Amino acid sequence: MRCLLMLFLSVVCLNCSNDDDHSDTPLSGLQGKWNLVNITGGFIGVNQDFEKGVIVWDFNDSTKMVTVTNNAVTTGGIYTGLESGTYPYSISAPMDSDELYVNDVSLGIYILESDKFTLNAQYKDGYKLSLER
Repeated sequence: MRCLLMLFLSVVCLNCSNDDDHSDTPLSGLQGKWNLVNITGGFIGVNQDFEKGVIVWDFNDSTKMVTVTNNAVTTGGIYTGLESGTYPYSISAPMDSDELYVNDVSLGIYILESDKFTLNAQYKDGYKLSLER
């Protein structure tokens, strides 16, 4: 009987895994290209629209990298988000809300709705970025 109990406990313990580790969790939903279409907020109250294709974020879930192509022409210090380049990204879930980190910097609370997603950092006087497929 003891042998059966030990065998059962061994099998149960070997099949346990750490599901709380977000570093290996696929970040489904972000994969592919997203167009930055609006930035609002900030200390001075920006509200800037962009045409699709001007600023594109291309997420790769398998490499956990995002490639940003930022072709916005800026005058007067308009904030356009990330500069062109390739950055590592991750998502963490502090206090039941997902937060997107790009290059180890929080861009805010991440909300995905089919073909739209927003990054909202207005709670800390940051920006709200709206992206669409």
